[in-house]
Amino acid sequence: MKNVFPIKITIIYDNNPAVVGLQHGWGFSCLLEFNNKKIIFDTGGDKEAFFHNIQKLNIELNRITDIVFSHQHWDHTAGFAQVVKSLGDACKIYIPFKFDTKLLSQIPKNKHLNLVKDVVEIEDDTFLIALKGRSCDIKECFSVYEQSLIINRPTGSLVLTGCAHPGIKNILKAVDKRLSKNIDWVIGGFHLHRSFNRTIGSVVDEFNSLGVQHVAPCHCTGQKAVDSFKENFINETHEIGTGSTFCI
Repeated sequence: MKNVFPIKITIIYDNNPAVVGLQHGWGFSCLLEFNNKKIIFDTGGDKEAFFHNIQKLNIELNRITDIVFSHQHWDHTAGFAQVVKSLGDACKIYIPFKFDTKLLSQIPKNKHLNLVKDVVEIEDDTFLIALKGRSCDIKECFSVYEQSLIINRPTGSLVLTGCAHPGIKNILKAVDKRLSKNIDWVIGGFHLHRSFNRTIGSVVDEFNSLGVQHVAPCHCTGQKAVDSFKENFINETHEIGTGSTFCI
């Protein structure tokens, strides 16, 4: 295991505003920078707003080393076609092994496409875990394959989710079981915006029982769940939105 390295995270697109001059809306996208890696995770729910923010945040797409799409839903793929065409030749694209064929057809043939099933190590101590939704935490009648990004450090794992359709508890249990690493940070959408209080409470309890140290819920988590984390999570809850930048 390497020494502790800083990870800079920039929220490119989210439901909630955090920085004046950026556009927000339903969906999610962020940039992670660490160890000479620049990883874009999802591309938001509105193409014009996403690229407006990319420009305002001075993000150069031709310098992105990897791009990860959590799943195929519109609120995470609005910038899909234009982004994949703007990436440098060495950039690697990671997509769940079951994905919208119309989106896949828009990827130029010369790009490095990787379809993820189960657990894949994409870089030293950096993993993708693909799971199938849905779970009892989500009131939906369809299934979707979704992948989460995990970065392991000596202090613990960072887990980044898009919508957590497989269930945020299931994702964390998979990380705990498959990677055998304590979980330090959990960031992203937890898909609790339509959940009952008892469901939200069970999720917060699971975070506490797993010893999660920091939680940064956004997108589809819902304000009721965010408030519950602030009240009942025994460690630190961070509120984030479009334009939030922080280092861990």
